[in-house]
Amino acid sequence: MSNVRRKKKIAASYRVQDPICNFKIRIKVAQQKSLLADLLDTESDTRDSNYLEEEDHIFRWQEKVFSPFEIEFYADEKNCVTEHQKKYHALLKEKNLQGSRLYTYTDVDAYYPDQNLLTRPYQSYLALKNQSALPTMQNRKPFSQRYNKNVIDDKITDTRIRSNHYFYMERSRMHILADLTRRDSSELFPSSDVDAEILLCTVTYDKVHKILTLYPDFTSDESYTITSDSGIKYDYWLEHSSEMQSAAELEQQRQELQQEIQQLLLYKAAEIPNEIQITVPNTLQIFLNANIVSAHNFSYNGLFITYYIVLPKDWSTKQKEKLIGRTQKCHLKDKTAHFGYIMDMSLDFHPNILNKNAAITKWPSLLISVASLDSWTRYRLEGYGAMPLSLPSGTHELCIPTWRPAGNIVDSLRRFFTGGTCELEDITYCGIPPFHDSTTLDKSNLNVVSSGYVKINMNIVHRYNVHTVNTTFGRQNTNTLMNNVESVFEQFKAARERMLQIRNADL
Repeated sequence: MSNVRRKKKIAASYRVQDPICNFKIRIKVAQQKSLLADLLDTESDTRDSNYLEEEDHIFRWQEKVFSPFEIEFYADEKNCVTEHQKKYHALLKEKNLQGSRLYTYTDVDAYYPDQNLLTRPYQSYLALKNQSALPTMQNRKPFSQRYNKNVIDDKITDTRIRSNHYFYMERSRMHILADLTRRDSSELFPSSDVDAEILLCTVTYDKVHKILTLYPDFTSDESYTITSDSGIKYDYWLEHSSEMQSAAELEQQRQELQQEIQQLLLYKAAEIPNEIQITVPNTLQIFLNANIVSAHNFSYNGLFITYYIVLPKDWSTKQKEKLIGRTQKCHLKDKTAHFGYIMDMSLDFHPNILNKNAAITKWPSLLISVASLDSWTRYRLEGYGAMPLSLPSGTHELCIPTWRPAGNIVDSLRRFFTGGTCELEDITYCGIPPFHDSTTLDKSNLNVVSSGYVKINMNIVHRYNVHTVNTTFGRQNTNTLMNNVESVFEQFKAARERMLQIRNADL
C-alpha cells in the first residue's frame, strides 16, 4: 500500500442527463499496512484486526445504510421523535438489519458536516453590513413578535416547497461516512468519538440545472488518505458504478420528460394574457424594449429621468400605463449616473394610410425629461430630449442630447440657491406635437442652453400580417403596371398615326 499514489481532495461537477435514481457509487476502504511489514519483508498481514481492515460497498442515490450506532439507537422507540426516525424504527423492527462500517446520511437525516455551524453563531456578509448601515434596526421587535414569521420552515416537505421569500435552490445531498472505532468498543454512544463519523464523500444534486457535484472527485489509480484518531491510516477509492439504461428505461424517461414539458406549457399558457393571444389583422406591431443605461455631463446630483411615448394618429397600444414612466434617483460618479432601467411595450399601427401612400408619415416619439433632486429637496430641470422611433428592427445604442430653457439672471440665481427652473408647459414641444401637421417645427424663438446626454440601448421588433400587407402593396404594384402598359400603347398609337400622316404627305 505504500506504493499507492495519494490524491488531493477536489470537488467536481457533472452534467447529468439520466435520472438521478440510476446513480451508483462504489467506495472501497482499506487499512494501510504497517511500516514494519516493509522493514521485515514479511508476507503476513500486519493490519490491526480490532479496527476496520477492508470494506467495499456500492451505494445507490439516497440509499439509507445504517451504522452500528444507528441500529442500536433506532431500536429503542423512545429515541424516535420525528416521522423519519419512526419509519427507521419500524424498518428495523420488521427486518433484522446489521450495522455497516460504511454507512450513509440521506437528505432527510439531520447531519451537518461542518460542526462549527452548531457551536458558533453564523452571520452572513450582508447581515454584518446591515448592522453598520442601519443602526436603528438594533431596537426592532424580537423574531417571535414580527409580522413576517415565515422565514424558517418548521416542517420541510418532500416537495421542498418554501413559503418564504428568501432565495432557495432545490438541492439534495447524500453523505457517505465510515466508522473507524474499535470493534470491541462498549461505549453506549460511540458517536461521541471522532472516529465514529469520518466523512468520506458528499454527493449533491441540483434538480433544476441537473448538475451532480461530488466532493471529493472520483478516483482512478490514485487514492485518498484519512487518519483515524488512533493513528491508523486508511486508503479509500471512489468509483462510478452506474449501469447503462435499458430501452424500456429510456422510453419511460422520455415519457416523463414529455409530461413535464406539457405541464410547463400549460403553466406558461395560463400566464399569457388573453388580449395578446390573438393578433389583430391589418395591423403592424412594434415590440419595443429599451434600457435607460446612464446620464452624462449633468451639473447637479440626484438625477432621475421621466420618459413619455407620444403616439401620432393611426397608432395605438393596449399598455397605456407604460407610455409614461420614471426611473429611480441616482447619484453622480465622475459626472455619470448609472440607471439600468428597463421598459418594454408594444405599439400597433393600423395601415389604412398605406392605401394612399406606402410610407408612414409619422412615427411614435420617445421624449425624456431629466431632473435632479438633492438632499435639500431642491428640484431642478436638467434637460429635455426627443428621439423618433422610426428605427429598423434590431439592436440600437442611442445617445440622446438634451437641452433646457434658459431664463434671465434671476432665474439662474433661483436655480442655484433654491431650485426651480423654467419648464415647458407641454412636454411634447421638445419634439413635434401630434396635432402639428408639418414634420418640422420652428423653435428659433425659444432661448435654450445645451445640457448633458442620455444613453439608451433599444431592441425593436416589427411584426405584421404578411398576407395583408403584401396584398395591399401588390394591388398598388399591379395598378401601377397596368397604367404603364396603357401609356405605352397610347404612345405607340400616336407614333403610328404620325408615320401614316408623313407617308400620305409624301405621296
